[in-house]
This record gives sequence, C-alpha cells and structure tokens, in this order.
Amino acid sequence: MNVFFFVFLLQTLTFGVTSFTTPSSSICRAAQRTTATLYFSNAVNDDDNKDITTSNNDDIAIDEDVTTEIDRSVTVLERARIISYRVAMSASALCLCVLAVDDIGFMEGTGANIDHLSEQSSNALPILAGCTLTLCPVPRNKMIEVGTTSLGLAAIVSGLVSNVGDIQQLAGSISWSLSILALMTVSIREIFYFGVEYKQECIITLLTLALMFDYTNHVPFIFPLCALGMSILAAGKLFEPCDEDLVPSNSEFLAK
Repeated sequence: MNVFFFVFLLQTLTFGVTSFTTPSSSICRAAQRTTATLYFSNAVNDDDNKDITTSNNDDIAIDEDVTTEIDRSVTVLERARIISYRVAMSASALCLCVLAVDDIGFMEGTGANIDHLSEQSSNALPILAGCTLTLCPVPRNKMIEVGTTSLGLAAIVSGLVSNVGDIQQLAGSISWSLSILALMTVSIREIFYFGVEYKQECIITLLTLALMFDYTNHVPFIFPLCALGMSILAAGKLFEPCDEDLVPSNSEFLAK
C-alpha cells in the first residue's frame, strides 16, 4: 500500500513539473507573450528613431540648399559691377579688333583710312583694360585684391597720362605694357573661375598677349589671333549668369 502511494506521488510530482515547464502551460505562454510584446515595442521604437533621423537629415539637406541659394544670390551692386566688367571687356576686345584690322592692312585698297581710329584704339586700350581688371570679381584674398586693383588703376592712370604733353611716347610704351598685363590677368582669372575646358580661348589670349609687349615690334598676325580670342571670351560672357562671376563654379551653366 505504501509502495503504491509512493509511486502515485512520484508520478504526480513528475507530471506537475513537466506541465509547468512545457511551452503549452499558461505561465510559459504568458512569458512568451511578454517577450514578444517587448520585442515588437523595441522594433517600433527603432523605426521611429530611424524616421526621426531621416527627417532630420532631410531638414539639414534642405537648410544647406537654402544656404547655398542665399550665398549665390546677387545684389544690385554686384550685378552692376559684373555688367560693367563685361562691357569693359567687350570694349577692350573691340579695340583689339580695330588694331588687328589695321595691322594686317585689311582695309588697304578700299579707300578707307582707319589710322586715326587705330591710334584712338591704342590710346583707349590701357584705360579699358585697366577698367576690366579693376571691375572683375576676384577671390577674397587681400593680396589678390590689392594686386589686381593696383595693376588696373596703374593701367588706367598710365593710359590717361600717355595723351599728355612731352611724355606721351614714354608713357605710351608703359601704358601699353600695363594693358597687356591687365588683359593677361583677366584671362588667368577666367580660367580659374570657369576651368580651362570652358575657357580655351583664354589660352589663345595668354599666348598671344605674351608676344605683344612691344607694340612696334611684334610677331605678324599676332593681333588678329589675340583679337579673336578676346572677342570669343567677351561674347561668351553674354550667356553666363551673373552669379557665376562671383564664385568659382567651373562653368555650371555651360556644363548643363
């Protein structure tokens, strides 16, 4: 009797422990539901955090775009300066074209005399080249700003003085050299701002201007080549937005 009672008690305890640890028990199912709930809650929180992070990144990107647009905005004074710069460049190119026509004798045999016009163009070129360099926007560097402004003003002053009195010949040679240096600096500036692939005409102007320091003794046909390069440069400026002359952009407009 005691043996049967002991066996029954052992079976009861064994069954109770098994049912308690089996996944089908109510306690185990409750624990599983709690774990699943916590896991789902954590997953939702992770998704929310990702959405918040993505939203913040989008806001930052929008703010950067807005800042870029604000930085690239052109004021009235800046626009006036850029337009004046392009007009002075076009006038310089026109003077070079007149000198080129006179240099190759293109008008000979037609009865047209452009000697006076050619003389006026050679006198006006230092002033116009100096204005072009003085008005062109340059990188915000004190040395560059002072250097370009000084060279531009020197060309303007020498061009004005070259028409006065007994020092005309001496000042004329100096003003011509300063005008050449001013136009070379403008060509370098255009390459720096827009890239050589979009300003290949500046390579022509740089090479030809370097051979034009002596006005009375220069390489034949160098004036037409220089006038051609400067004319292409001036004509191309008509299609460029004003804001591209303020910040080096590698010609975003022409690249489109």
